[in-house]
Amino acid sequence: MLKTLLKRAAIGFLIGIIMGNGIVVMINAFSGDNITPVTKQLVRQCGGNGSAFILQTILSGFYGAACFASCSLYDIESLPLTLTSVIHCFLIVTLYIPVSFFLGWSCTVWEVLIMAGAQTAVYFIIWLILYFSYRRQANELNKLQSSNRNL
Repeated sequence: MLKTLLKRAAIGFLIGIIMGNGIVVMINAFSGDNITPVTKQLVRQCGGNGSAFILQTILSGFYGAACFASCSLYDIESLPLTLTSVIHCFLIVTLYIPVSFFLGWSCTVWEVLIMAGAQTAVYFIIWLILYFSYRRQANELNKLQSSNRNL
């Protein structure tokens, strides 16, 4: 279990770095400013582009690691799937709020609420797709099993 958790965290760290830095590039591209890998707010806080980029990379990596490592909740068979999904979604959205404020991804409460709502909606849509897919697979297996009994 620990090995799986650490493996997921490592993969999440790398994906978090890629996505975190990608988010800022997209924000800057859509705002019409020069495309830079860090926000102006973070550069002011850190006193330079280099230190801002390092801090953003580390925090983005830790956010990604936390998101992926928390997928290990699904390995706990005693937790119902719905409860596990709610806890996992809550962790992801709750962690996003301070990271987004600190890194300057979101500057207002309204922006954070919009992103938290969007994350929750996307999470729910993915959950529904997977739920119905697994349900269909279970029904097909049950049909196969019942047809084998009739033989």
